[in-house]
Amino acid sequence: MAPLIWLVTGTTSGIGRSLVEHIISRGDKVIASGRKVEERLGSLKSDSFALLELDISAGRREITTKVKEAWEIFGHIDILLNNAGVSAMKSAEEAEDDYIANMFQVNLFGQMHVTQAILPFMRAQGHGRIGFTSSSSAWTPLPFMSHYAASKAALSAYIESLHKELRPLGIDCVAFECGGFPTHLGQPRAEGDSTFGGGVDEGIKDYVPGFGKLVGMFMSDPMEFMPGDLSKVAPRIVDIMKREGVAAGRPWAVHIFFGSDAYNSTKQKLEEVFRLAEEWKDVAYSTDREEHSHLLNKQYAEAVSIL
Repeated sequence: MAPLIWLVTGTTSGIGRSLVEHIISRGDKVIASGRKVEERLGSLKSDSFALLELDISAGRREITTKVKEAWEIFGHIDILLNNAGVSAMKSAEEAEDDYIANMFQVNLFGQMHVTQAILPFMRAQGHGRIGFTSSSSAWTPLPFMSHYAASKAALSAYIESLHKELRPLGIDCVAFECGGFPTHLGQPRAEGDSTFGGGVDEGIKDYVPGFGKLVGMFMSDPMEFMPGDLSKVAPRIVDIMKREGVAAGRPWAVHIFFGSDAYNSTKQKLEEVFRLAEEWKDVAYSTDREEHSHLLNKQYAEAVSIL
């Protein structure tokens, strides 16, 4: 089979760096994108490996131009992997506008812009696959990470709806809901970038005990809360996007969890949500019109299904 062509964002470290190296090892071609990508990955350039300077926090017009440039490198793109992201901890009350705007720009709006830019090309060729690195925090938000969790929850909801729109056109989407992995996700995106600084040490003192408790939990044994093995993520992603290995013979899934912590915490959350929904079911039904059957419309049920 001819090698597949990948465009991957956020490739200068962490999962993205590991991913592009594994893609090449599997015989495919990859366009690695990110900030200062030439400086950080220039030594890896080859006939199968191209670089694209791309800041996903740039405006939609610039991103559209960059994606067109990426498409022309190898003549087409089979797989887009939206991997860029950032994380930080800060109390919701103390978060400044720049902090919030940048969190959503990197984790949500940038992903949307890259996806919007590539869709006309994928629709024209009649096929494509789009993966996103999301987070189990979308399902299980922690205190002092409200904006990160909100950006990832919005991203995962976007992916699910997007998949339903695109699958009739031969384009599949998937959210990789990652748990704890030892990456540089919580660090500044570039030297001197203090936008994502977190904490409450010099802020509202009422939040210090809660913040300290959370940080203390993670600091007591950091690896206990990061069960993920970074070297195993890239092979799983490539298997899933290529429908090989662990994905062979399985139906496409729009949400896939990485890490036992992601699986177990989300399972707990869904069970708790169901329990609360049942406890308040009578209140939910009490707001219906008197003549309504309380049954879910079959067409609506099909439209919202992820299976």
